Amino acid sequence: MGVRSYEEPEGLPEIPRRPPLRPLLGTAAGVFVLVLAALLANGRPIGAGDTRANERVAASLVQEGNFDLDEAPEVEPPFAVPVGAHRVSIYPVLSSVMAVPVFAAARSLFALDETGSALAGKLAAALFSALAAAVLFLAVCARGQREGAFWVAVVFAIGTSVCSSSQALWQHPAAVLFLCLALLCLARAEDDAAWAGRAGLPLALAVAARHADVALAAVLVLGIGLRWPRRLPWLLLWALPAVAFVLAYDWAYFGSPLRHGFSDSLARFSAPLGVGHLGLLVSPAKGLLVFTPLVLVALAGLVPALRRGERWWVLTLGGAAAAHWLLMGQWGEWHGGESWGPRLLTDALPLLFLFLPEGLERLPRLGLALAAWSIGVQVLGAFAYDYGWERQHQRAGESPPLWDLQDNPILFHLERRVLILAAPAVKDGKAYVRESPLVLFGPSGSRLSFARDRLEGTGSVPTFGDAHLQRGARIENGRLVLQGRWAAVFLRLRDEARPRRLQLRIAARGQGVLYVGERSFWTPGTRWTTYPLGGRALIRHPYYFPESGGGDLLVTTGLGGGQAEIEWITLVPPGEPVDALHVDETGAR
Repeated sequence: MGVRSYEEPEGLPEIPRRPPLRPLLGTAAGVFVLVLAALLANGRPIGAGDTRANERVAASLVQEGNFDLDEAPEVEPPFAVPVGAHRVSIYPVLSSVMAVPVFAAARSLFALDETGSALAGKLAAALFSALAAAVLFLAVCARGQREGAFWVAVVFAIGTSVCSSSQALWQHPAAVLFLCLALLCLARAEDDAAWAGRAGLPLALAVAARHADVALAAVLVLGIGLRWPRRLPWLLLWALPAVAFVLAYDWAYFGSPLRHGFSDSLARFSAPLGVGHLGLLVSPAKGLLVFTPLVLVALAGLVPALRRGERWWVLTLGGAAAAHWLLMGQWGEWHGGESWGPRLLTDALPLLFLFLPEGLERLPRLGLALAAWSIGVQVLGAFAYDYGWERQHQRAGESPPLWDLQDNPILFHLERRVLILAAPAVKDGKAYVRESPLVLFGPSGSRLSFARDRLEGTGSVPTFGDAHLQRGARIENGRLVLQGRWAAVFLRLRDEARPRRLQLRIAARGQGVLYVGERSFWTPGTRWTTYPLGGRALIRHPYYFPESGGGDLLVTTGLGGGQAEIEWITLVPPGEPVDALHVDETGAR
């Protein structure tokens, strides 16, 4: 039985000749440097439970020489599970393995504690994504679309969820890198069919880095088999190293080559039919067309590619992206948890952005406008996102407002008007992150209250300004609620109040510990004072700027072991009387 490989029909416009790639390597290096600088510009990691697990696995490989998380109790269930005598991550470990050189270099500069690991993880992820952008540039050029390929690659990296998923060591940056390498192999296969077989290695590595890419990879393998059937054995052979790595790891740490951290997760594909699929596209809180509308122009590029005779490219890559969307839309947490934008569709983006040059040729003005929006949304996330919307809204109740036009992360951060300026630093062998929030039109005064379910600054002689809530702190029933990791209220001492001795008073009730932090962007670390809570209390924290840890004040529950409800906060001279009504309300004497 003979098998006929795919042939282009006659009479169609000639596909532009593909240029040699060697002269383009310098430009690809420019893409890499520009994208890397952009991804690191916000100066801080933005992680989650998923990324903490990946980062601590990389640290364990560097420090302990193994994959277990026995020495990392901060990686809590469900992100780590006990298997035999050890605790292991539920996630694939290839991203952590790839990050080992970065973590090893970082270890020579600072300790790989939680902050140090987070910074090393962000750097590794940014490196992977910058490499992915450079490879995508080469792949676009290899298809004969050299003009504009530079900016296509740059916008791909900083105008999509590739940017937001590069802020910590998610699995996406490594998977996207391998998918871009697979696209480059397929583009090279147009001139040398041997590259079709070699695509098996990056495709298998993409699935090894993120098992959820299996549907996407399966469609690509099917397409390769139909187009280059004689290369299918080579495709499978090239895939063997990645497959062997995954099977060996699963056998060693889960007791079976066919068992992994998500072996019992089929029941979690539980989203109502169509809800997740529609949400991934148009949800105001997580939709691709909301956060990255430029993808519409990339989709429009499929049409001229089809007319030019590239039916295999359009059907194979479009089909693979659709398969990924169908699979992710069925996942119970299709919204991606605590993340900025449609994180779960990130891995399909290289397949679509390969056609962005054709789309920009057809819709140049619309493309420019949508590119500006897409980049602006990612810049907002990089400099403003702090999990606040998810913790205040997405986690609240059984039906989070994922479809509310007036209640979504973009509007939340625009209305809050807070940009987080940050930079990493090292002191005494430990890394930390300097932060200086830039607050536009924040409340000021000497008294901060919450009676009208919003921050209100009052007082005839203001002592603080730039008041705002951080990381999930919320106002309920006229009280400020602090619950969860680093939920906080921020105050900045006004310049005219610096010579005065003051007292920070906090009328609170709750359980656990309330922390008052003093810091500045230029002062290493934060000076913390702890105040145990066991009911109602009126906390009196002495503050004098010349002897303080800085002019930025935080009131927080820290790592989230407690909960506090705050009725009001004042920053006043120690001798100023406390209103009797407030004393009675707090139970202080």
